[in-house]
Amino acid sequence: MNIYEKLLEIQNELKAPKSQYNKFGKYYYRNCEDILEAVKPLCKKHKVVLIITDDIESNSNRYYVKATAKLVDVEKEDSEISVNAYAREEENKKGMDGSQVTGSSSSYARKYALNGLFNIDDTKDSDTTNNEKSNDNTDYICCDCKKAFNAVEREGKTYTAEDIYNMAKKKSPDGKARCKICRAKFESKENEINE
Repeated sequence: MNIYEKLLEIQNELKAPKSQYNKFGKYYYRNCEDILEAVKPLCKKHKVVLIITDDIESNSNRYYVKATAKLVDVEKEDSEISVNAYAREEENKKGMDGSQVTGSSSSYARKYALNGLFNIDDTKDSDTTNNEKSNDNTDYICCDCKKAFNAVEREGKTYTAEDIYNMAKKKSPDGKARCKICRAKFESKENEINE
């Protein structure tokens, strides 16, 4: 399999759910870490290495973080694919020092480099200011087993997948949405650690 065939397989297998929630805008989104967590096992499976780097570039007295996401074929080391994405640093951001501003721009640029490389569509993400609720329950999955939460009807009331997901987050000791089985396993491990 060449690097393009491996990338095609990863793009088709990758499921990177929007597991972060913005309370102010009332929407779910994915961050760079969510994508990395989902893609690492696929990189191992298909024998490729993902390398992400940053460079700072200046243009018209403004600074940009240029993130490069590069996929290298372990079996053919000279075979690689890369995608770049840019994020402009704010001149000043209230409550952030310079390193935090750069770090925030880096995370943003890295996320979009990964989106470009792995063909991830963020049309319902915060950057499009689309605050509509998704009807697709693939955005609401257990953080451990990755099974989707489904709508449930109880006592004549219908709870959407999003409702069940949010309830699961509230019930979990660490605030992450887990199905009943995974939450029981997690709590059991926590009890063992605390004993």
